[in-house]
Order: sequence, then structure tokens, then C-alpha cells
Amino acid sequence: MSSATSGRRPVHTRRIVCEGFARDDGLFDIEGTLTDTKPFALALPEGSVDGGQPIHQMKVRLGIDRDFVIREAVAQTLHAPYGVCGDIADSYRQLVGLRIEPGFTQAVKRRFRGMLGCSHMTELLPPMATTAFQILWAQPDGFGGADAQGSPQRSSPLGGCHALRLDGAVVRRHFAHLLSSNATG
Repeated sequence: MSSATSGRRPVHTRRIVCEGFARDDGLFDIEGTLTDTKPFALALPEGSVDGGQPIHQMKVRLGIDRDFVIREAVAQTLHAPYGVCGDIADSYRQLVGLRIEPGFTQAVKRRFRGMLGCSHMTELLPPMATTAFQILWAQPDGFGGADAQGSPQRSSPLGGCHALRLDGAVVRRHFAHLLSSNATG
């Protein structure tokens, strides 16, 4: 990133917040919120928004099980530039039954492309999906190793990034027991 920042001024802020919760019924909730603001008042076709107030504020809650299957999906529009924006929220119930796994983002984009969804809600789903992995890896029994072929189990971060590459120093140093115990047993 360049250190040359002279002469710039803020014009837009997008905040995405994802939170994870363990539920008493054994499921996990991921709550995602996307909020867009501008530091100045903005005139819109259906009203105006004061500086610092939300132009967009959308929330999505996904209830998932330990296998990363979405069991509940609730979407909500709290602030939007047009009164009809929230009308699409119920469409996000179509997420129920999908598994958060490789290809999830593409499946979401196909399902809610163009007029079939809200671009802001759809943009919120990929960071919510990565939050699902953070939630389940943190559970006492959520960190898996590798299967008999040496491939990481679905609930394992092994092989999921540069630092956790299966043939890398971090895995050899800290997680070799997960690879060897599952690959031989």
C-alpha cells in the first residue's frame, strides 16, 4: 500500500460485521450486518440520509449445523435507499439446505444474481461463510485432521491457506499428529 495519502478525504464507509454464536439446541448462528454510510448528507429519489447515517443496512442470520448445512436463513433490510429493497429478503430462505463448502459463493451468486436478490445481502454471505469455519474450528471437537487419503477433513483448516499447507512447516510442527493418525487409522 502506498504511503502517499495527502489530499484525500473520506467519501464512503462500508462496514461488514460477522458474529458467531453457539445455540442451546446444538446449532450455530452466524449474524452478518452490512452498513454503508457517507460522511455527508445524501439526497435520494425517495428521501435523504444525513451524513454518518446508514444508506444501506442489511442483516442476515444463518443457523448451521456441525456439517455446515444451513438449517435456517433470515434476511432483513433495516435501511435502504428505496422502499421496495426489503421485499426480496424472504428469497434468502432459499439458502436452507445448502452446505457451506467450496463452491458456496458461486452457488449463492447464481441463486441471487441480478434481480433475483439484493446485491448487498449477497455480498454479505461469503464473509459469513468464512465465519462459519471460524466458529466450528473453535469448538472442542471441531478441528479435524485428514482423511485416509491425506486430504483435509471438511471441518479442518489444514490445507486451507498458505500457512496451513499440508506440506508446510506449520503443519509439520503443530499438526502432524492429525495427518498421521487419520491417514493410518
